[in-house]
Amino acid sequence: MQRAICITQARMGSSRLPGKVLAAIQDKPMLEYHLARVGQAKLVDKHIIATSNTEIDKPIVEFCQLNKQPFFCGSELDVLSRFYHAALHENAAPEDIIIRLTGDCPLISAILIDEAITKHRQGDNSQYTHISLSYFPRGFDVEVFSMASLTKAYENATTVAEREHVTLYLYSQPDTIIVPVETGELGWNKFRLCVDEDEDLQLVTTLIKLLDKNWLNVSPKEICQLLQLHPEIARINANIIQRIAH
Repeated sequence: MQRAICITQARMGSSRLPGKVLAAIQDKPMLEYHLARVGQAKLVDKHIIATSNTEIDKPIVEFCQLNKQPFFCGSELDVLSRFYHAALHENAAPEDIIIRLTGDCPLISAILIDEAITKHRQGDNSQYTHISLSYFPRGFDVEVFSMASLTKAYENATTVAEREHVTLYLYSQPDTIIVPVETGELGWNKFRLCVDEDEDLQLVTTLIKLLDKNWLNVSPKEICQLLQLHPEIARINANIIQRIAH
């Protein structure tokens, strides 16, 4: 039976916002919000944190141990290797699908995770399925591909960039079928819900405080509508340059 194995990359060594994945939001580490939101997904069978084996990332290991969260420690610089071995740690078979997330997305959506998994299963298992950043904000990023595709990337990626960015090799191959999830709205991509800078953390903290008890189950549509209703919140990190959507 094909399983869906979710792997979240998490690190403490961000140059722009050191320790961001464990930064406090309403007295909780940011990673705790991420895990709780992912935990709402109905189609995920396993969820593991992939961090590095360096001293700086030991707080992430301690967090995982405290919260009984599966984790794997691997190469700091060869992130593709770390990611691949985290999948092997969960005994991923070639036909299993892998969901790639990053720990700097505290409002990651279980709805979109399930939607991406469903869309992937409707197509060829060799395809690369992702949440389109032309239709959704950064912070809802989800990528889905097979363990067979991840193995191909691990065995064939050679450049520094390909080893650092897990899916770069996959979606740059001419024979890869790229399938975007585009159920959002084009205007939503002006918002930014990932946490790379202090302003990002300020926005997410303000938003979660406003959501109060609804933060766990609020949908992407409701979050974006709330940002449209409160432009003063959206402006907190509006000056940060977004990466180009793939």
